[in-house]
Amino acid sequence: MLDPIRTVAIIGAGPSGLATAKYLLEERVFTNIVIYEQRQNVGGIWNFTPLPPDPPSPTKNAPCTLSTAQAIDLVTDHLPRFNTPMYEKLETNLPHMLMQFSDTPFPERTQLFPSREIVLHYLEKYAEPIKHLIRLDHTVHGVRPKNGKENRGWEVTSRDLNSDRTVAESFDAVIAANGHCDWPLLPAIEGLDAWSTSHPESLHHSVSYKNAGRFVDKRVLLVGGGPSGADISHQIAAKCKQPLLRSQTTKSPYHTDAPNIRDLPGLVALAPEEHSARFTDGNIEPNIDEVVLCTGYAYSFPFLSALDPDIHAKGIGALPLYQNIFHARFPTLAFIETPEMIVPFPLAESQAAVVARVFARRLPLPGRQDMEEWVAITSSQRGGDDDGGGGRAFHALQPPRDLEYMKRLYAWTREAEDGACEMGEDSSPRGKMPREWDTQACWLRMNAAKMRKAFAAKGARRCEIFSYEELGFSFTER
Repeated sequence: MLDPIRTVAIIGAGPSGLATAKYLLEERVFTNIVIYEQRQNVGGIWNFTPLPPDPPSPTKNAPCTLSTAQAIDLVTDHLPRFNTPMYEKLETNLPHMLMQFSDTPFPERTQLFPSREIVLHYLEKYAEPIKHLIRLDHTVHGVRPKNGKENRGWEVTSRDLNSDRTVAESFDAVIAANGHCDWPLLPAIEGLDAWSTSHPESLHHSVSYKNAGRFVDKRVLLVGGGPSGADISHQIAAKCKQPLLRSQTTKSPYHTDAPNIRDLPGLVALAPEEHSARFTDGNIEPNIDEVVLCTGYAYSFPFLSALDPDIHAKGIGALPLYQNIFHARFPTLAFIETPEMIVPFPLAESQAAVVARVFARRLPLPGRQDMEEWVAITSSQRGGDDDGGGGRAFHALQPPRDLEYMKRLYAWTREAEDGACEMGEDSSPRGKMPREWDTQACWLRMNAAKMRKAFAAKGARRCEIFSYEELGFSFTER
């Protein structure tokens, strides 16, 4: 059992940080909860950041080993401060009744797959009851264990961006809820650095994509098969010289064929001198004007460098996270929403429910050796890296893995002891429960990608679609 925890720092006021704070509050044992947010608003990744008219200097304080150095500097050169990968016409990949928090539905007659503006407004409303906990315009520069020891509390160093004042504060526990979609992950492609040097204006990553305007009448190669790549490819295909070339090693569940898109296998090499690209089948495509990389994002925890010098280079691979949440060596350091290919808001709630009960000492954790053993075994089962933290594969929970994971967390949450509330004499039940994944909810999750494709096929009429029944889907209890 952990030592008593009374003070908790949460890094990030995006969806996962907001949900975590609410679950902590419901335990009624924590005397101080602080949410640090570097932006001027809550919502995290759902804040839209337009590109500045004059490019700033390249950002250098970022993970670099997962990408080629010259290309990573180039594609981040024009990014605004605290950039997010939101683009102008983004709509969610999940229907709102699936992605919503368990206790907060979207407003009635919300478009089935909401726009980014609707989601941001939803999060702003969700945050209202806990605004007093949030410190906007505060960046966290350092999180270090006090006296360098395990389970002895944390020193959190933050800077107020308005006053430029730096403050170090002590907390019993820290929760990293800063997301992992703000720094680009570039693939190891032959010629990528050379292309970035020869044609710097023509290499892009989805992290900086805002609209398709710059691709009008250009021959475009888009690389990547995830949900963003699928959506962005159709937006660019409507503007660029036809057909758009789309390279994918595997096809996303959100993939749709289109007459103005030609699908190609994995990209092997770029040849900047010839403006050409070579693919795994040996095919060479000439006259490439623009290259758009929709190849995902790197985990970034620069504030943890004092904990592990490898964190800058290895990212998530440097973190042995028991149940994808608790640092095995420092269990009072927890992470919310590191898994990928998930239903983000409900998964954050499922993890937050466990964290709140563990920190309130109503759920025990195994010892360090048992937690590290779980990480090693699970990493091997999932095809992770042998680096102590399991790498990206360890955190890939594509459906139905995400459903199985949330069901396990729900069951774990129910094991919590009732315990006595140590703040006042309130005898009402403690704790907040996340969504229970019943048959209908699981069916909705497993059909979300099909619904999204049917929704997109409605074209301009999709804004009039408010339920999946209108797309021809119907749940039948088996």
